[in-house]
Amino acid sequence: MRLLPDKFKLAISRDLDLANFHDRMAELRGNKVICKLHEPLRYRDFSGSELSFAEAALFVDRAASALRDLGVKPGERVGINTSNNVDLPLLVFAIARAGAIAVPMNYMLKASEMGYILGNCGAETLILDREVFEANVGDRGALPGVKRWIAAGPSAESPEGFVSLDDVMSSTTGGGAARLDPDQPVAIFYTSGTTGFPKGAVMTSRSLLTAQKIAAAVLPVGPNFKGIFCLPAAHVMGFGCYIIGCCVGLQAYFMRHFSPREVLEAMEREKADLFVGVPAMYAMMLAEGIDKYDLSSLKMLGSAADAMPEEYVEAFREKGTLFRLGPFRARAFFAEVYGMVELAGVATLKVAIMGLRYPPGCVGWPVWPVRVRILDEEGRELPPGEVGEVAVSGPGVTAGYWGNPEATAELIRDGWLRTGDMGRKDRLGRLFFVDRAKDVIKCGGYSVFSVEVEKEVLGHPALADAAVVGVPHPLKKQVPIAVVTLKPGADATEEEILAWCREHIAGYKCPRAVRIIAPEEMPYGMTLKVRKLELRRRFGDLFVDTEGEERLEAGSRA
Repeated sequence: MRLLPDKFKLAISRDLDLANFHDRMAELRGNKVICKLHEPLRYRDFSGSELSFAEAALFVDRAASALRDLGVKPGERVGINTSNNVDLPLLVFAIARAGAIAVPMNYMLKASEMGYILGNCGAETLILDREVFEANVGDRGALPGVKRWIAAGPSAESPEGFVSLDDVMSSTTGGGAARLDPDQPVAIFYTSGTTGFPKGAVMTSRSLLTAQKIAAAVLPVGPNFKGIFCLPAAHVMGFGCYIIGCCVGLQAYFMRHFSPREVLEAMEREKADLFVGVPAMYAMMLAEGIDKYDLSSLKMLGSAADAMPEEYVEAFREKGTLFRLGPFRARAFFAEVYGMVELAGVATLKVAIMGLRYPPGCVGWPVWPVRVRILDEEGRELPPGEVGEVAVSGPGVTAGYWGNPEATAELIRDGWLRTGDMGRKDRLGRLFFVDRAKDVIKCGGYSVFSVEVEKEVLGHPALADAAVVGVPHPLKKQVPIAVVTLKPGADATEEEILAWCREHIAGYKCPRAVRIIAPEEMPYGMTLKVRKLELRRRFGDLFVDTEGEERLEAGSRA
């Protein structure tokens, strides 16, 4: 065991849980810096622009003790919605250390949306910071179900009527970690609600840690790496990346918000080895202009949450350098993950490195011990090459939806989680993502896969982003339309883009209309994935009008 790197020891550890996680990290790494902060912490005993592994463990212990002092009981749900600084993930660990169940929320949620989540899980304790409270709540009366209001951040900024966590942490000496069963609920991560009301995916220490520990062990990343972290830590993807980074022992440069210019500047200034983002982040950085920055220090890049265009991968790999051997330069490697909230992050992994190529749509192999099947509508396993619903089993699978046994029974059947995603496997066991079932467009007898069409639409040189959705049509039931944003300085009309699509995309799947919107109007979620339900609502009556019959007929012939 002594010869094993720390990340391999952690991967095979059986006694690691969310309550003792930072204790173990501190034992292994002590005063090594866990993160540098773009915006410093300003707690009384935890301030400054750097935090060590030992200080992070002390913060978690003090915060857990403070929550107990304030009356938080084991099993109680505790809502947390703060700005995206490092105290957010640390407080999630602290809630688990106190034996309670953390309910992290997106800092962009408004009071009514928070109220639904808090009411759904029965949380009466809420941790907010001043910024989120003033921007999104404003009045404690907006959340009448909350009985215990706790302010994160410096004591001087605590809103009226809040208990200052800073004050209580500074007066407590800390305490031990709660004893957790590995299958005991420790957190509830809510889905984005793109197909209805958000549902709370219940997570245990086993589901949150297993796949992340293994991913940390298999990725060629070491403790000397420096990474840029700007993902939302309240989302399971960002929280999972935090766990992976801790297991590896790397140093993160923690940024509260994503800004393409500031991230690129940080990559250059910090000589970052690693960046993990979502495809929309990469698109924004490309639009900003990556050639203006020295990104040669980058060794690894990663992506998840949505389909990653191959041209983005190649552009960033070309800028980075994995290693040099005389005149030979190996480009940076790129890791893509397929996962979802209900899978606690990682399900499959694909690594592009030194000439290793994958067919379009491939999202890699399952990360052991995860298993993947492709099922037909009756739940029978399909042979390689056939498209069906992706089903997953493994330790990362959620225990179910909080307080919703009907949705849980629909989600998990015979131990397999039905993802709602359409995919296929090849004879090598690789998974290919085709589309989300809810986004497949049934057009005149054809199944049109929106992801496939989006890739083709984005071939237009003027486009920065594109979302293809199905809208009602009186003749074909549904037809695809493309909602797009333009690159800065680009000039193109909807008619010109539609004509280009008709020239380059097969008629049965070609968008029947194009709508250009401003970049700020594209409805991105917390991980910058487009909320297509909102686009379907906004443009749902596009072909339902009193003057549209001739246009409909023309569209159906196109």
